[in-house]
Amino acid sequence: MSKGVSLKNVVLASTIFVTVFLASFLGTVAYYNSIIGKKNIEIKSLLKEKEQIQTWLDKNVTLLNSLIKEKDNLQQDNIRLQDWLNKNITYYEQKITILQNQIIDMNNKIAELQYMVNSYQAYKQEYLSFEEAYERLRSIVNQRVKHKNVTSFITPYDLAVKETVYKITGGWSNPSDISEFWKDVKALYNWIVNNIEYRYDGLYPILPPKPYEKVDFENEMWQFPNETLELKKGDCEDMAILLCSMIICYVDGKYPIEVITICSEKSGHAAVQIPVSGYKLVILDPAGKYYSQDIWGNIMANDIRSEINRWLNYWKPKMGGDIQVCRIFSDKIDKEFTSTNEYIEWMYSR
Repeated sequence: MSKGVSLKNVVLASTIFVTVFLASFLGTVAYYNSIIGKKNIEIKSLLKEKEQIQTWLDKNVTLLNSLIKEKDNLQQDNIRLQDWLNKNITYYEQKITILQNQIIDMNNKIAELQYMVNSYQAYKQEYLSFEEAYERLRSIVNQRVKHKNVTSFITPYDLAVKETVYKITGGWSNPSDISEFWKDVKALYNWIVNNIEYRYDGLYPILPPKPYEKVDFENEMWQFPNETLELKKGDCEDMAILLCSMIICYVDGKYPIEVITICSEKSGHAAVQIPVSGYKLVILDPAGKYYSQDIWGNIMANDIRSEINRWLNYWKPKMGGDIQVCRIFSDKIDKEFTSTNEYIEWMYSR
């Protein structure tokens, strides 16, 4: 009884142990089966990833092979290029030397051209200065013939004119004394008559616009008062211009003193006129030895119309019946006329 119980117990215990062991084993098996399943999934995933990587590697290997081939081609091109450069470097070095020499030559030519330009500028400036000087000379020379600015011939304040006036008259000491004025005017007139020799104009050059062009000549020219004083010679215009300048200097420009010119088809003539109040006129003509005077030889103003006609009649035998007043001028006025009547009307209207 005791042995049976013990065996039974042993069997029972063994069964329980086996059962527990089997349960534990099966649980372990299940656990590892679960792990194996997960690992299989991971293996599948890794195999798939491996395939993708293999595919990527295959593609990149192809690309790498292509790049390697291209690299080889580039290296070969580089070798060929280097070889070409080595062969041609001497040629281009020679070319560079030639070009550098050409640059030196061009710089030398530029320097020469710059020198020529500078020389041209200097010559041009010198020519312009010469041209300006020639034009000034031409203006001065031709003014004596062309008379573009007749007022410039009346020079009452020229030093030579002033000295001569004061030497003859001593100046107008009492401007309210009209008798002193006429006495001194007569003295100035007489001085010119007695000291300035009448001389016909000779040929006088007219300078052309350009110095290399033809020079023309005229036989009629005007002198400036200081020139007439220096030469002590002149024609009617020169004497009239000098006397007009001297009288204006004497009165210090306070009264109108003017050169009057008359002309005809034959010739022309000039004298001095002094307008006097009351529509009167005095003519002083040193070249013609004529002046407005009374029976005692004193200067006397007469009516404008009667005096101008008396003077014109004085010159008609020499100048012709078509004689008329053409112009009056001074340092302040220059007026031309188409007839003596126009002159007379203008004088009465002043």
